[in-house]
Amino acid sequence: MGDRLRQLRGSVRLRVTLLGAGVFALALIVGAVGLLQALEHVLIDDARTAAQGALARQAEVLRADGIPPSASVVELNGVTTLQFGAGGRSFVVAVPEGVELADEVMSAPAAAPGQLVSRAVIAERLGLPSTSNYLFDAQPVGGALLSTVSPLDDVQATIDRTRQALWVVVPALVLLVGGTSWVLAGRALRPVRNLTAQVAGIESRSLHERLPEPGSGDEIAELARTMNQMLGRLERSSETSRRLVSDASHELRTPVAVMRTELEVAQRDPNADWSATGDVVLGELDRLQLLVDDLLLLARGDEMSFAHDDIDLGVVVNEVASRRRRVPVASPQLEDAVVVRGDERALGRAFDHLVANAATAAATEVAVAIEGNGGDHVAVHVDDDGPGIPPDQRGNVVRRFVRLDEGRSRDEGGAGLGLAVATDVATGHGGQLSITDSPLGGARVTITLPIATS
Repeated sequence: MGDRLRQLRGSVRLRVTLLGAGVFALALIVGAVGLLQALEHVLIDDARTAAQGALARQAEVLRADGIPPSASVVELNGVTTLQFGAGGRSFVVAVPEGVELADEVMSAPAAAPGQLVSRAVIAERLGLPSTSNYLFDAQPVGGALLSTVSPLDDVQATIDRTRQALWVVVPALVLLVGGTSWVLAGRALRPVRNLTAQVAGIESRSLHERLPEPGSGDEIAELARTMNQMLGRLERSSETSRRLVSDASHELRTPVAVMRTELEVAQRDPNADWSATGDVVLGELDRLQLLVDDLLLLARGDEMSFAHDDIDLGVVVNEVASRRRRVPVASPQLEDAVVVRGDERALGRAFDHLVANAATAAATEVAVAIEGNGGDHVAVHVDDDGPGIPPDQRGNVVRRFVRLDEGRSRDEGGAGLGLAVATDVATGHGGQLSITDSPLGGARVTITLPIATS
């Protein structure tokens, strides 16, 4: 139960539902507040319009017929007032001081409304509590002031009823939207759950399987397509790893078998030349060590774990070219330093492989040159005057444990890792390896690297 609750709390479906319901609830609350305020303003405006209309009509009646006989005289704060009812509404006429309550009231000079009577006095005279909400409207009629008050109890009652209705409607709508969001989110995420279940069923032995890609062209289709691309990369990587382990095991068995055979033969022969046996064993150990070093370098290339130091490329290349080879190697002469950023040992090992391969294939000459393109890259060319590499084989020789027909012998062709190591090192340093025809007549292997920027 606890796991189910934790899974539910972390689900996208729940978060989408809560987010949708929360945003809708916030918008609905803001809308409800705005509705109540707008409704209150409309009702008050309607009440004010009705009061002003009643005042205008009653003023016309007063001008035409004079004070109604039913009007009662009331003194309010020293002001003489006449109170009467008409059309279901109470009116109060405030008369200025010194004006008789006769017809001349209509022709007397008008006084300022504030000098006659206030809304509070009129409300009190009409029996309205001081806490009540009401509107006060007044209009001069001759020398008097005709006024009326409009209680807003009906307005407040309408607002209260609307507010009570919103207390029921708003939560109901939020729940409705939340439930709808839950259902829609579940339907939208159902393809994702199906993809997840299918991916969970794919194991290392079934990386060839692919997910069905819907033709909708939406995000789900993009997700399925991306997962299929990832599965393809994993399948290729798995195949490469298995092939590497298989080929490496085969290559490692040979020097081990040679050393074991030499030792067993020497052990059975009482007159064995242990010095010669030791030389053979040491030679195989050297071959074994170089193979292990290349395998470790390939692993570092797969992990992209090369160093990022500033390296003088000319120093590295000249050091590699100066080593003793079967044929002499012409090294480059540079006036200015060419600085690249990378792993000095890895680059040295890559160039050493290229020069060693060229020296093995060359008849009489190997040349190493460094060439800049006047921009942000530098190229290191290794040329030989050997038989060259056929164009249809240039894509294969850079693969791991691949040798040309001329180099099938272990003693002559090595383990077939040289160009693969050089290719991985070049790629890991942001460059590339290419194979073309050499001006010397053989093959030209070039590593292009980016120049370090300050």
